Amino acid sequence: MIKKWDFLWLLAYPIYQIIGTFRHEGSHALVGLMQGAEIKKFVFWPSITEHGFYWGYIRYQGQTDWLFDAAPYLFDLLTFILFFCICMWILIPPRWVWVNLTIIGLVSPFVNSLYNYYGRGNPRNDVYKLLVEIPDLFVHAYFVATLFLYILGMVLVFRYSRTSRQTKIKSIRSQLA
Repeated sequence: MIKKWDFLWLLAYPIYQIIGTFRHEGSHALVGLMQGAEIKKFVFWPSITEHGFYWGYIRYQGQTDWLFDAAPYLFDLLTFILFFCICMWILIPPRWVWVNLTIIGLVSPFVNSLYNYYGRGNPRNDVYKLLVEIPDLFVHAYFVATLFLYILGMVLVFRYSRTSRQTKIKSIRSQLA
């Protein structure tokens, strides 16, 4: 259950964006290092470069494969699953903590995947590169399935999580009193 006051957390959007960008670029860097690339520059804040505006970027030297480009979306899925379990099944008493966990762990992976999938026509976009490197069917199927999963998961957490149910119970009790 989302309350009116929860929308005040939208004012913290720049912080959420930086956390999400750190996760995105960090996953590229981690997989790049695992594949033997050398990370030359790691930027996780909004920047304007000679190629235009970026939320963040890494510069690296060395060979990578399609997994390097897919890393942020695989990490999005792992992040979502972890935070879904936490937000769904653990009662998190301070509501503001629960709201922030849902934004960082559920909404942010959804927004990152949707934003990049929508921008797949840009040659500098990770999804564009994936469409060049592996069969289109796999790329489209992965994004359609995960975006659907993210929406379903958020609906379940906002309606049926322990914290959401506790909020509903408190609201009903206050109305009866």
